[in-house]
Amino acid sequence: MKFLIFIILSLPVFATEPKALLVSPPELREAWAEYVALRAEQGVMMKLVTTTEISEKYEGKDIQEKIRLCAREHIDKHSFHTIILGGDSSGSGGLVPDRDTYHKNMWGNDQDIPSDIYYISPTNWDHDNDGVYGEFTEDREAITYPDGSVAIGRIPVRTAEDIAAYRNKVVSHIAQKPSTELVFTCEVRGAYPKVLNAGLNIIPEVWPTGSVYFLFSDKTSWDGDGAPGSYELSPANLSEQFAVKGMNKWHIHGHGLIDCWVLENRKKFSYDSVRELKNKDQPLVITTVSCFTGQFDAEKDPCITEAMLRQPDGGAVVVIAPAREGKPHLHNPEIDFPLMMREGKLDGTTEVMAGFWAATLGQKKNVGMALAHVKSEQAADAVKSATYHQGICELNLLGDPTLPVR
Repeated sequence: MKFLIFIILSLPVFATEPKALLVSPPELREAWAEYVALRAEQGVMMKLVTTTEISEKYEGKDIQEKIRLCAREHIDKHSFHTIILGGDSSGSGGLVPDRDTYHKNMWGNDQDIPSDIYYISPTNWDHDNDGVYGEFTEDREAITYPDGSVAIGRIPVRTAEDIAAYRNKVVSHIAQKPSTELVFTCEVRGAYPKVLNAGLNIIPEVWPTGSVYFLFSDKTSWDGDGAPGSYELSPANLSEQFAVKGMNKWHIHGHGLIDCWVLENRKKFSYDSVRELKNKDQPLVITTVSCFTGQFDAEKDPCITEAMLRQPDGGAVVVIAPAREGKPHLHNPEIDFPLMMREGKLDGTTEVMAGFWAATLGQKKNVGMALAHVKSEQAADAVKSATYHQGICELNLLGDPTLPVR
């Protein structure tokens, strides 16, 4: 027995190396250190570095370029697979500034879009060296997209209190028993066919043990004996279902603004709705195509998804949302748009959302790797199509990309 104990005690101890890099503003380093310690206890090792440390070590035109160079050094030389931006961005600056990329919006005007995938790119997105990044034609040779091997996410906090609230939600999230329910909401009738296609065909094919529910304006899984749609897609009912045990995975499809989701009869799920949420024990994972709901870089703070992430008594732990208009991205609009309306052909944005759920639920990827995977699948389209390029750029993951879906 003594000999056996000696052998056991003599075995070398192998330390687990961090493979996720968390970039913090210097004033939040201490608060993030507590979060890093928590994730280590949960089996996810992170390295913490501040923007000041990055600025002093790396050479680049601006802090965004220096952060990208730091991220790529950890990816290329030390096999890191996840980059976490641990701070909000606002306007042209912020705690961890975003990289604006430039696109034509749906009205043909130039538009800046914060694109966090820039930070994991091996290229600098400014081929013509004019300080305008991600131009589809001019910068094509300097634009690369996720290849599925590296994840990126932003936790858009502003204070140590925000971090503490988020840390507590991560504890609750990890402690949850995995649920088998996913809910699709839809307020836009013209989008019903594609949302139903995703919920009835694509997801069940890869997740046969799960159940998909629907909360549409005129069709819901909670109508009971009432007429179709009698369970209204209202802020009160949405909040009610957010708190039901197991209902922690949501796709919200419909109109939105920076401060709200627009629901049935133009009722708004806004900041007041967020403050009243009571789903503290089961924070949500949400995908949404609603316009501007993920505009984390606005001067007006917070956007509605940031409010969901910062809310201490409920809300969300991960949100994937468009930073600008969540419009459909199509190869041939004249042909594809009618097919989308009639037969449920998926546009590029809905493909990303459906693919995300398929990757997390069917392939058990964490949220960051799932989004990286589906964006890698659209990379060939994005190289050829300015609208698909915009789609990949405008959908950002807000929350910790190392988290699993529960």
